Amino acid sequence: MNLHVTHISFMKTVPCILLTLAVAAGSLCAHAEQPTTQVRSSTDRILALLGDAALKADDRKSERRQLVRRELDRRIDWATIARSSLGHHWSKLTPSQRTEFTDLFSRLLEQTYVSNFETYYRDLDKIEYLGEKIVEEYASVKVRITTKDALIHPVEYRLQQSGQDWRVYDVLIEGVSLVKNYRDQFDEILAKSSYEKLATDIRAKLTEASP
Repeated sequence: MNLHVTHISFMKTVPCILLTLAVAAGSLCAHAEQPTTQVRSSTDRILALLGDAALKADDRKSERRQLVRRELDRRIDWATIARSSLGHHWSKLTPSQRTEFTDLFSRLLEQTYVSNFETYYRDLDKIEYLGEKIVEEYASVKVRITTKDALIHPVEYRLQQSGQDWRVYDVLIEGVSLVKNYRDQFDEILAKSSYEKLATDIRAKLTEASP
């Protein structure tokens, strides 16, 4: 199986964008904050983690990644992303398969891109918050990421309110949906094979990428 990102610009910018997506780990507060406020405060949390000199030591690499993953889990709605990425194939899965795929897919995204976080963090110049739009329990937050080489990456987060938090269920990178990109790939794979084969291939890819 060759899980890849077909849009070249998308492929180049996803790790940088997922750095900011990862840092959308909602701030814990007693009242519901606006989506941009949560994204901004959460960004500061992750940037502080990445900038922590004590966590940069090789023997703390695993710990640093665990902290990043914890922030990902707190903010990203993995179940919704997994379901949307499989599209109509999701309805054909058993409850146990849905749980399995959600775990596998979240680990795939994490393992594919977290290893690049430190590199892209060093290239980051600034993050600008351009505005938000809220329609009932849904929201979008537009962000502009600029690298030290003056490369600009427009990003739009799609979020849904869950209690006091806004949780990310998709991200548009230069207008390309992360969810749709993977759904197109999974559609192609499942048209020729089975879910069991897809799950087996993802496990193999995770094992291959493990340090």
